[in-house]
Amino acid sequence: MIIIYKDFIKKYIDNLKISHIKDYAQKQNIVLTEEESIIICSFIKEHYLELLEDNTTIYLLEKQISSSLFSKILILYQENKAKYL
Repeated sequence: MIIIYKDFIKKYIDNLKISHIKDYAQKQNIVLTEEESIIICSFIKEHYLELLEDNTTIYLLEKQISSSLFSKILILYQENKAKYL
């Protein structure tokens, strides 16, 4: 099923902006600093294919942000991957 979504996701990722990250985080009641938003956006753009296929790639982000923020992101990642993929 992931193969079906790859082209669609690539088009979205190409247009992904920091503002999208901030807006989504805010809807999830997560407050991000500008730096955190940049880190997360860059990480997603760089690793989106691996994130779709490999559940361990997300842990590369752990060293770049606070542990409390990473915990929240990990939960969202797992929930959304289970729901959509």
